[in-house]
Amino acid sequence: MRRNWHRAIIVSLAPVAPLPAVAQPSGMDSFIGTLSIERGEVILTRCDLAASRYLLRDVPEAQAVARYRKDGRRASADVMGSYSEEGDRNVLTVAEFLDYQPGKSCHLSDALDALAPADATSTQGTPADERADGGHDTPAALVGHYYLMGVMETGSELLLRPDGQFDWTLSYGALDQEAQGMWHVERDEVVLVASAPSAQKPLFSYLSTAPWDGETEDERRRHQRNEIEATIRTRCPIFPEPFVSAAPLTTADNAPLPSATILQQRAATALRAANAARTNAELLAARLMLDAPPTSAKPAARQVRQALSDWQDARALAIEAARAAGLPEPTLADPTLPAACTMPPADAAESGTARASPGVAIRIFDPASDQPARNLPITLHFANGTKKKLVTGRSGFAFAPRGATTKAVSVTVHTEAPIAGDMTITFAPLQHGIVRIGFDRQRLMARPFDTLRLRIAGTALVIEGAKGRYERQP
Repeated sequence: MRRNWHRAIIVSLAPVAPLPAVAQPSGMDSFIGTLSIERGEVILTRCDLAASRYLLRDVPEAQAVARYRKDGRRASADVMGSYSEEGDRNVLTVAEFLDYQPGKSCHLSDALDALAPADATSTQGTPADERADGGHDTPAALVGHYYLMGVMETGSELLLRPDGQFDWTLSYGALDQEAQGMWHVERDEVVLVASAPSAQKPLFSYLSTAPWDGETEDERRRHQRNEIEATIRTRCPIFPEPFVSAAPLTTADNAPLPSATILQQRAATALRAANAARTNAELLAARLMLDAPPTSAKPAARQVRQALSDWQDARALAIEAARAAGLPEPTLADPTLPAACTMPPADAAESGTARASPGVAIRIFDPASDQPARNLPITLHFANGTKKKLVTGRSGFAFAPRGATTKAVSVTVHTEAPIAGDMTITFAPLQHGIVRIGFDRQRLMARPFDTLRLRIAGTALVIEGAKGRYERQP
């Protein structure tokens, strides 16, 4: 049985404006993607709306890239590094890998490889009408909502509508893909034919200008806090990976419950252990920061990260032991770290007590789905002829520098292939407020397939020659 997997090509949203042959590195930032080795080079492929590629190099004395080169397996990671350009190549100078997961990926092509066996025959590039046999009926018995079963770490749904239209989604790692189109039946197969998005409407368009509000103020403060935390994490390579709570204390099903006295003794022991772990982390962090500049590759830095991780585990166990003994939850403050490594306190804006500081915000999102355009390079232009290069964050916001004394008048959005170019959108001169820009998300995402054929097997739809099947839900 033949089928067609057309690999998705995710649009790169990197700048296309001319730049010097070698640009100096910027400050440290987080770059999430999939690691691989190609022609002896370590490459990161981003996991957002782009498939932007970066050559990775270690900062002096660091070993993150060198260690990965020895391993060589495909892996997903949150890369802390500084960006620069060398000719037409994107380069990241890497301090460390966070959330490193060997064998994982966040790209649709890898998900399709996981579904398809190595010897599967492809009909990619063959017109749909040349593959069709028989009628194009859409039997009512097949209409319904299907879920992909039997494929680990991959979620997919298929909705077959009575009018012959379908909606398909797939989630794999950090990547989400979707397709819409028409479906019909050919003998014992359901055939999905994806439709191309309309190219009639503009890719980006001005939607509206709104006054500065509390939600935008909070978003700006979160954006600033994230930048501060990224700088601190780069300066102080001591913070462990995201915390996963230790397993709660358990007893065998048939074991008698300990007495109240024993539970209280356990709680006291766990509390002493947590306090000791905190003290140890404080001492090791202070000792490390006396050696300037510390790097994540030094054994002492790894020792501090382990001590902080041990403290997190010890605190979780102390809290769990207190609960098991019926005692009040202990108050365990975080370790006191050197000033250079101390994260700022939670922003007062989150509690609504901070005073707003209005400015200019650009928000770019898809009006149809409310999905933000993340990591999109833009240039904000001001009335006095100055301009500022920005990048949209996770919520699709980009913020003008605080204290700007001249009004913003336009924004240029930079995109790469398959829709490469710069598009400038003008708006009424603005000193304070939010400019809302819409983008056509469907045009920025290549179709994950042209035609997908699923064999009918009772109430299920089977991906012939591959893992998994779509099961209809009642």
